[in-house]
Amino acid sequence: MSIRYLLIPQLLFVLQITNGFSQSIPDLKILDTIPSDEEKLNILAPIINSKLYSNPKQIAFYAKVYDSIAKKIDNPEINATALNFKGMAHYVVEEYDRAITYYLKATRILEQLPPSAELASIYNNLAACTLIRNDLEKTEEYYLKSLSVSEAINDRPWIANTNNNLAMLYSQHKLYDKAEAAIKKAIPYYKEVKDSIKLGITYMNYGNAMLFSEHFNEATKHYQKAVELVTVKQIPLLHAVSKTGIGISATKNKDYQKALPYLTEGVTIAKEIKHDEQLMESYNALGDYYSATKNYKEAYNMAITAQDLKDSVLSRQQDANMAQALTKFETEKKEAQLKVVTLEAEKAKQQQRLFLILAISGLLFTGLIGYSYQKNKQKNKQLAKQKELLEKTVDEKNTLLRETHHRVKNSFQIVSSLLFLQSKNIKDKEAQLAIKEAQNRVRSMVLIHQKLYSKDELVGIETHEYFQDLLQDIFDSHKEHSNGLKYNLDIESMVLNIETITPIGLILNELIVNVLKHAFTDKNQDGLIRVQFKKEDEHLVLKVIDNGNGLSADKKDSSFGLKLINALAKKLKATFLLRENKERGTEAMLQIRKYDML
Repeated sequence: MSIRYLLIPQLLFVLQITNGFSQSIPDLKILDTIPSDEEKLNILAPIINSKLYSNPKQIAFYAKVYDSIAKKIDNPEINATALNFKGMAHYVVEEYDRAITYYLKATRILEQLPPSAELASIYNNLAACTLIRNDLEKTEEYYLKSLSVSEAINDRPWIANTNNNLAMLYSQHKLYDKAEAAIKKAIPYYKEVKDSIKLGITYMNYGNAMLFSEHFNEATKHYQKAVELVTVKQIPLLHAVSKTGIGISATKNKDYQKALPYLTEGVTIAKEIKHDEQLMESYNALGDYYSATKNYKEAYNMAITAQDLKDSVLSRQQDANMAQALTKFETEKKEAQLKVVTLEAEKAKQQQRLFLILAISGLLFTGLIGYSYQKNKQKNKQLAKQKELLEKTVDEKNTLLRETHHRVKNSFQIVSSLLFLQSKNIKDKEAQLAIKEAQNRVRSMVLIHQKLYSKDELVGIETHEYFQDLLQDIFDSHKEHSNGLKYNLDIESMVLNIETITPIGLILNELIVNVLKHAFTDKNQDGLIRVQFKKEDEHLVLKVIDNGNGLSADKKDSSFGLKLINALAKKLKATFLLRENKERGTEAMLQIRKYDML
């Protein structure tokens, strides 16, 4: 059972975007009455910050206005602020690469100047972008740079906030000792300034870190402090997370009498605020409670209720994606129609010119008639192509909108849930392990179909994001083997169709699970798994390399997982090799000859 850090988005909003502005938002027309460019920028800055999430579509416009005024002033700090605002404009519409480009330009300017709050803020914004990419190394680097600048200028509020962000980052990546150390640095400041809201959020994050590191008594203590500091009216989500966390801790400690009221209250609050993600977590926690107390009927009901809610959330996401695709289609359709109208108008004008030329002179313009005829013919061809393109666009978009992988994903989810419930009633350890491995294989295919209908690309899977999510899912479901291990991904981004990515995903699942189970018997070993996936010449090459003990000969011959890999490799016309690593451990390589790249 895991619980998400559901207050991270709200807290990051406070820490990354707010720059201390509390002025009311004036009408932009007021700028025409102000002679000083500096005063205009002082008015624009709070407008941009205030509208950042309330009206993100307008931010690009305001950022351009700010930039146009800033260019009149020869001031590097102001120019850096303009770049920061442009980066924020792209961040809120999820164009993270472009946001990073502007943020880096701003930092290059400010790094030549004395340390400033603006530089600390931009480093923090860069961390927000890399956090979305799940890039631990870069995110930590930017947070630490932000912290270093804040300490240099003794900006104590920003020092506390950045430590809080670091704590949440470390908790997400299971670096609980680092998370605890960062939280302890943030708490004294919030206590000193008596900021009960941020202190409560920090204690809730502290509870999350302790819960994940299985220090359940400590988790309970910090969750209780959180609910004491912040009322349910102020932040109901904090109460839903904390009450559920206390219930989970009590369940793990087998204090079932204490657990049930907290878990029930967590469900009630999440329902009241209609927070579907937290409600799913609370249902799952309650299901674990019923399973622990051997009330399998209620455990099954909770699992089904949580799954139905998840399906509802994903269905709404699918509807939103389809609406977005339809809007995109309508826009393209109008643009194509506009091109057709433009071409037809141009054709009519050419015909008018042709008639005029004929009226003036016959013989002199015979050659010109031929020329105009050819031009007209070309325009007709272009017009025909535009019409054909429009028709193909209509067919393609309608097909994409009709295609959905929702039913397939639901079927796999039901199979996964049934396998999970079946495992609860089986005593034989080998049978339980076999069912768990089957459940992992089903999840690798669930992940594919979930991504297919939650992205614009409905017929293919982007490899980098899929491998990243699959590895995280495998590690989360094998915590007894993966604790303390690290993995490194070197994945070339490409889009593969479902017939190609499905067997690759299953093979990767088998390889990683085999490594987790057999490669690291020494718990003190500094374990590392490297996954590489690239296009080399005309082949796709997947490598899984570990620094563990290596597989014995009898494992290579008898493992069902390896037999499954060989069977799947035949479908891909792939060559599968398993050999000792040059340094230590094992290297598995799959060279794929049959694939379909979109």
